[in-house]
Amino acid sequence: MSKSIGLLLRDGVSAVDAEVKAALVEQGFDEIQPGHHTLLRYLGEDRARPSELAARAGITRQAVTKTLDDLERVGLVEREPDAADGRGVVVRYTPRGLAALQVARTRGKQLERRFASHIGAHRWRTVRDGLEALFDAEGTSQRHR
Repeated sequence: MSKSIGLLLRDGVSAVDAEVKAALVEQGFDEIQPGHHTLLRYLGEDRARPSELAARAGITRQAVTKTLDDLERVGLVEREPDAADGRGVVVRYTPRGLAALQVARTRGKQLERRFASHIGAHRWRTVRDGLEALFDAEGTSQRHR
């Protein structure tokens, strides 16, 4: 019996997460824990409000606050007053956080090249294009970049 699409996608996410975690550890970012990935993948390079991160990640504002406390403690993000709303805060990467993001992106690109070498560049492009079309059509791909 074939695996369900849910299991295949889960396995893909697990493989990418494991590769990225290994690259981060290799480059001295071993303080990043699995729960941290939940927020870091949704922060992007621009600032975000904690409420936006909670919505993108599908977690509570309280969970975001706790994770941000951890990430701030290890020097990967910082919170600053929101210039558009003096009562709010925005979160942004520190230079160390941006360095970790670059490590993650580089490993992701390496992994895609490995996938392409395993199944062929044309098949990989078809898979990737199909996934982008599906998730762009649902409006969710922006949350996962």
